[in-house]
Amino acid sequence: MNRDQKLIKAAANIQEIHFQENQIAKITIEGKSICLVRTSQGLKACLSRCPHAGGDLSKGYIDKNKNIVCPVHGYRFSMDHGRDSNGEGYFLKIYKVEENEEGIFVRLE
Repeated sequence: MNRDQKLIKAAANIQEIHFQENQIAKITIEGKSICLVRTSQGLKACLSRCPHAGGDLSKGYIDKNKNIVCPVHGYRFSMDHGRDSNGEGYFLKIYKVEENEEGIFVRLE
């Protein structure tokens, strides 16, 4: 593991995470507000603050292309790499999620 990265336990198991109807859960890890997103490809994580106007992404939704959509202005960000779908140069901080028998972990950088 890179010295600049920290693997932080978010939960012991998926049942501990309180997902909203939009399949997004907002958690705080080491003072960072993070969205955990349940997708067909497993759990994804991102910063909960939209880089465009600061909207709370946990109140948004996941679109058919698996982008997280901000509830303020509708900006869409890939949960794979964080780029905005409009190509305007906004990047959402994406965190890697690791799941194993010991729990669910988020890799902070």
